Amino acid sequence: MVIESNEAGAGDAMTVLDGQGTFSGQWLAAGEKKIVPVPTGSRTDSSLVRRITEGCRTAGADTVLVMRPSAGAAAPADSLPPTDPGLVALPPPLLLATANLDGAILFSGPGYALVAGTSAFLVGAAPEGVDQARARFARYARAAARKWPVLESTARSFPPGHIAWKYPRDVPEATATGQQLALMRDVAAGRCTGAEFAVGWLDARRRSQQRGERVRDPLETLLDRVFSLLEDYSIDPQFKEPDDLSDDELKNAVIELLREAE
Repeated sequence: MVIESNEAGAGDAMTVLDGQGTFSGQWLAAGEKKIVPVPTGSRTDSSLVRRITEGCRTAGADTVLVMRPSAGAAAPADSLPPTDPGLVALPPPLLLATANLDGAILFSGPGYALVAGTSAFLVGAAPEGVDQARARFARYARAAARKWPVLESTARSFPPGHIAWKYPRDVPEATATGQQLALMRDVAAGRCTGAEFAVGWLDARRRSQQRGERVRDPLETLLDRVFSLLEDYSIDPQFKEPDDLSDDELKNAVIELLREAE
């Protein structure tokens, strides 16, 4: 594989960082970008590459800028397609940025990386949601603190912004998670069709993840079970298969889930 140096890309990518080799406040402010710490090893692995690949897809970028950052110095950047095998097994320090600069991954040293970007980028790069990813990282940091002590201070720098709701009664109505529950009650009571429920519920689920809303068991399991139901339900009747759930079957399943939860 031959990779050509991209000097223009290097200049663009350097705007992601400040003079200390960390994310620039100006870059973060543009598009209201958020930062998510994620676990990693001593080199880029499939999980980290998947984050930048999916982030590129959802942010509409077809190229990854790859560079070696150092405080105050611009280094040549390589321009690679997101699926290039050359992104695997790279050691830190490393910056992976989308060509449109909507998102980036800063891999400064072993143990963790910082994923940052717009909400569109993070839909792909952090599909678990910002707060959920931060909460998981905090647990990882505690478990791996002896090996990499810096993890705990990193976790404290990026705490979850929302409380993790445990029961339906805990969820504020104005949240996207609250709308998911309201739609479940609506379809159970016959106030909306199965298709209206499916479209609205999946949209609310996406918004819940984008906003970083967090849930934990038993509510997390309840919502996951609804998602599984909708995987077996066809919103468009013309694509309905014989083993797909009918509207009545979907409604009855939701009624039973609500009965168990409430």
